[in-house]
Amino acid sequence: MEPRKVSVAAHYKLPWFLTSFARILDYGSKGLTTRFLWRVFCGPIKFKTPLREAEFYKRSEQEKIKPKSTNKEIMLYRIPNDGHKVLFVHGWNGRSSQFYRIIELLHNNGYDITAIDLPGHGRSTKSATNLPEITDLISEVTKSRGPYHGIICHSFGGVAALNAVRLGANFEKLVLISPGIYEVKPMFKTFVGLFGLDEEYYADRLFALAESLYGASPGDFGLDRFSKQIETETLIVHCEDDKEAMKEIALTLHSDMKNSVLHLTQGLGHRRILRDEKVAEIVMSFL
Repeated sequence: MEPRKVSVAAHYKLPWFLTSFARILDYGSKGLTTRFLWRVFCGPIKFKTPLREAEFYKRSEQEKIKPKSTNKEIMLYRIPNDGHKVLFVHGWNGRSSQFYRIIELLHNNGYDITAIDLPGHGRSTKSATNLPEITDLISEVTKSRGPYHGIICHSFGGVAALNAVRLGANFEKLVLISPGIYEVKPMFKTFVGLFGLDEEYYADRLFALAESLYGASPGDFGLDRFSKQIETETLIVHCEDDKEAMKEIALTLHSDMKNSVLHLTQGLGHRRILRDEKVAEIVMSFL
């Protein structure tokens, strides 16, 4: 089964002046256009935190850290307890407090909680970031603050976590909620398409730029390259009507991974799934 191309969420739809500028730049310089696209691509958007997530900040110990893997200020949250240690990793344009429902249930049942706001996200210092950097950050936090019994991830965070596992990070349990990417190239092409530019041409140029910057092809980070080799016990939770990450991604991952359990929900979309009580109970039961 081939996963369909990832949809582009409403908050990824770019203002007209950015798309117009990119098209004007395209006439003058392909190189400058490529670098402009890369800068926008790597720039997360911070959204206002809703009141329902306020209790998470009241309960958690907050510490700004500067990991070697990023050399950027990252907000780390701790809610200590006596039970198994669990790490939370949010998705692109997200924040740790989105997990408040699951975190509350797990902590009330003895779990020791750690969560991080990814570079440029949440209460971390505003900055650009990318998948290799986030992968390295998860690996470093796992090594310095772990070991962790489990890691619970949303969307893009799950892609980074699986890459961290590929590169040696160890967890007894993986929880992937609304995994958002299977192959990397379609994500690049979809992004370029927002600007009305040649998707194939600029996706190739962005691939080449990323490889020159990080010494690895973006394609190597696609789950299609290595998910069949992941043997960690995994729970995949996905909503049937998720319009930002198609359910075919979850179905394909479940088919690939040797020790996975799949739970499909309805009516919860891409983010509301994180605050659903039944989903929180399913996650705790799995852990």
